[in-house]
Amino acid sequence: MSARLRARARRRDHDYTLDDLRPFLVQPEQERLKSLEHKLETPDALAEAIGEVLPRAAVMSQKRGEELSSAMQPLMLSSIHEVVRKNPELFADAIFPSIGPAIRRAARAALEAFVQRVDDMVQRTMTVESLRWRIEAARTGRPFIEVVMLHNLAYRVEHVFLVHRESGLVLQHVAAESVAPEDPDQVSAMLAALDDFTRDAFREEKEAGLSRFCVGGLTGVVEHGPRAMLVAIVRGIASKDVEASLAETLELIHRQYAAPLERFQGEVAAFEPTRDALVGCIREERIQKPASRRRGQLVLGAIAVLVMIAVGITWSLWHDQHRRFAAYVEALGEEPGLTITRTGHDGGRRFVEGLGDPLALDPAALLAAHGLDASDVELRFKPVYSLDPPITERRAFQVLKPPPGVSLSLVNGTLLAAGVAERAWIDRARLLATSLPGVMALDDTRLFEAEAITSAEAAAAALEGIQISFPLGSTRPPHAERARLDAAARAVQEILGAAPRGGLSARIEIVGHADATGTPERNQRLSEERASMVAAELDERGVATSQLSARGVGHADLAARKVTFAVRLSPASEGS
Repeated sequence: MSARLRARARRRDHDYTLDDLRPFLVQPEQERLKSLEHKLETPDALAEAIGEVLPRAAVMSQKRGEELSSAMQPLMLSSIHEVVRKNPELFADAIFPSIGPAIRRAARAALEAFVQRVDDMVQRTMTVESLRWRIEAARTGRPFIEVVMLHNLAYRVEHVFLVHRESGLVLQHVAAESVAPEDPDQVSAMLAALDDFTRDAFREEKEAGLSRFCVGGLTGVVEHGPRAMLVAIVRGIASKDVEASLAETLELIHRQYAAPLERFQGEVAAFEPTRDALVGCIREERIQKPASRRRGQLVLGAIAVLVMIAVGITWSLWHDQHRRFAAYVEALGEEPGLTITRTGHDGGRRFVEGLGDPLALDPAALLAAHGLDASDVELRFKPVYSLDPPITERRAFQVLKPPPGVSLSLVNGTLLAAGVAERAWIDRARLLATSLPGVMALDDTRLFEAEAITSAEAAAAALEGIQISFPLGSTRPPHAERARLDAAARAVQEILGAAPRGGLSARIEIVGHADATGTPERNQRLSEERASMVAAELDERGVATSQLSARGVGHADLAARKVTFAVRLSPASEGS
């Protein structure tokens, strides 16, 4: 029998109990219960489960009413208070996007009101009274514009409030132009508090009420009616016309709005049309001054304007003079050889003190260029030797007096002299240059002697005029040519010695010639040998032939049994 059949036989023979069947009957419920126990006992799992249903629960609670909001309000207020206390910067950053525009709108409204009031009163500020008003403003601490208004306005109604008498709520409110708006609820609360205080303190009847109150320069005029009252805020001393206007307007409102006033439950929209009636109560009265007094004020105002113009012109002239003087002092400070030590005023005149080299620019020469006169500025300069390079150069020119063609310049304390001058002037310059203040050395490598140039040119002309003759077919000069060879040697030595001192480069050529006898090849060789022979003769006479060149030209002309000399003198810079 197989194992499976034996197991079935054993199960048929076994008696099953309820405990054996329970796992098959309640196993799914047990698994769900274990899952719920895990969620309830595990904080993370419980938080995740609540997070899934909390938004939906909040939405459903909001649909049923305000119970959830009321329950969470204390917690939210406490949390906000704690955040503000611990981290006010975070709270400020959060409300910045909304509070910024509100502040800007309030500032703009206040600025517009201020500009309007200034524009209304500025025409009255150029009088003698305005000076008294300014003194009063400084003494009392009030703004000047407010003082002007107090002295020029008999009164002005700035605000009118329509207030429900029973509840104390403001039904409508209007304000005069250029007057900053007030919070109607605050005004209503203040009136109710004052009214209750006066009745309680002085045991007045309920029908009696506050009719007038004063706060600083403001007066409140209250007109009572059966169901409403009108409150006018007046700047200055209100006349009887204000009270009459309030009474007439309040009677009109009671006639036209009797039903809304009687059934009033807090809705103020029904009283919006009363605005036009309240605007009729906005009025003002100015102090009328005699015409003669007004003309006197205008005259005084004109005088004050002229005085201000004169002061402005005087100040402008003084400022322009000061500006030109400052520019003049600055220009003096930039001039070489001048040092400014002090400037100022003395006896009604400006002065400039300093040190000046005799070779510097005369300070008075710059006055006219800056629109100043010698009578405007006193110059107090003491002589001094300046070491400024431009002044040192001027002193070198003054002392050495270089001839035309010689330039002098100072570079880092070294005086550079360049050009051609007489030997006597060059010797004098070498002797005096380093004794000048500010000159440390003399560089005369580019300074050349005029006599050396003349000598080199004369020797070159003499050498080119010498010809050494040779017998027919001979390469040696005869004895009779020795005198010419001696003269040629002296001329070459003079050229080579004088040319460098004159800033010249000398190029000397010994040129050999032959006649027409013989072949061209023989004549060419003969002319070259004759040139070489003369060079050897000059070498024996002490001439440095390394600076000479020898060449033959063959049969160049008819009388050609000779040696000639070619000299080229050029500036040393070209020769190099």
